[in-house]
Amino acid sequence: MAFSTRSFRLRAAVAAVSSTIGLTAVWRGDSESTNLSRTWNAVESRASPSPSSAAQSSSLLQPVLRTFAAASSDGKAAANAGGKAPEERRKSLKKRERRFQAFASCEHDGQMFMTAQDFLESVTKQEPRARRHRKALTDEDVTRMLASTPVLRKSSSRLFRDMWDGCLFSYADYLFMLSVLTKPQQHFEIAFRMLDVDGNKNVDVHEFLKFQGAINKSSALRSGEEVDSSSLLCHFFGQKRQGVFKFDDFFRFMDNMQREVLELEFLNHSQGMKVISELEFAEILLRTAHISEKDVEVYIERLRTRLDQSHGITFDQFCNFDKFLNNLHDFSIVIKMYTVAGHAISTSQFQRAVKACMGYSLDEHLIDTVFKLFDTDGDGRLSHEEFIAVMQNRVQRGFGGKRTGWDGFKACVRKQVSVSS
Repeated sequence: MAFSTRSFRLRAAVAAVSSTIGLTAVWRGDSESTNLSRTWNAVESRASPSPSSAAQSSSLLQPVLRTFAAASSDGKAAANAGGKAPEERRKSLKKRERRFQAFASCEHDGQMFMTAQDFLESVTKQEPRARRHRKALTDEDVTRMLASTPVLRKSSSRLFRDMWDGCLFSYADYLFMLSVLTKPQQHFEIAFRMLDVDGNKNVDVHEFLKFQGAINKSSALRSGEEVDSSSLLCHFFGQKRQGVFKFDDFFRFMDNMQREVLELEFLNHSQGMKVISELEFAEILLRTAHISEKDVEVYIERLRTRLDQSHGITFDQFCNFDKFLNNLHDFSIVIKMYTVAGHAISTSQFQRAVKACMGYSLDEHLIDTVFKLFDTDGDGRLSHEEFIAVMQNRVQRGFGGKRTGWDGFKACVRKQVSVSS
């Protein structure tokens, strides 16, 4: 009975999420969702039946399903764009596809590829570096680049910077790596289980390709050649694609990749110093927010006028805050326990909520900086709805909905006011 109850709760949680984000295909069982449904069933059948883990598993599955839904949505839009004029087709593509096209600097046999440099720049910069055209790669170029890919045991927090422009990532690789960036560490295991279809605690190249195919099935950027031209596959499975990776390998890769992107963001502003300024920290947080440039200036100027003295933000503080943001969903649940009817929160309530969902506290100066940035009236309290709405776009690296930031929050308030009146 315990397992049956847990299964029901898991499916109810997924159904609730899918109704919100449009993942109806999984429940219809149509041809586009077959792989996703099978993967879900495999994960569910291997899930621990203990009732104490039911709520946790429901929470863990939500970000995984969001990733599937977003990628599936991108693919369907791209498929519908076929046959249109180039400019019209470009406008029909979803955000991830447009960004991949903008930053991908190489092509081979009609398919676009990113290098490690392209990928890092796509998640840390607003615009791609200037170039006149993509580099056309020969078969010899591709062979050389794949052969130079480091093996999995040599994975480090400098992997992408070491490979730089000497590797190739397909659009399917890009989708996978984007999803890695937004995963909290406690979700790494559920992500691994989604890959490990047969449940033998190893992931081989066939399982990984099934996963990529499921989230990239209808994309106009999809190609059947990824297995022959992907540095990610070489890194995970070796030159002959005969290797496997275990959870420890997967955890290390995800953790290293998240840290490397954060290091690059930090170094882009620190210029070799051990700290970045509070204003630079704010600029990083707001870079991918769906708010106007004018509103960004308002935020920055508000922080500037309230800063008595700059102490700077260290890399460890920056990292801890980013890990907290990857747990923003859990934070939003916890914070509701401290508030009534959406009332603003104090720094002590904020800190308690962080500790409740993270197990540790954030630096007091960092929290003070956040409050000075988001406290609109200067009363020392924070509208957590505004904070969560804007920070959600940071978590999603700008790939959230067009109105999920502060503009979206204000639109929601206006809607509720009009309904009430």
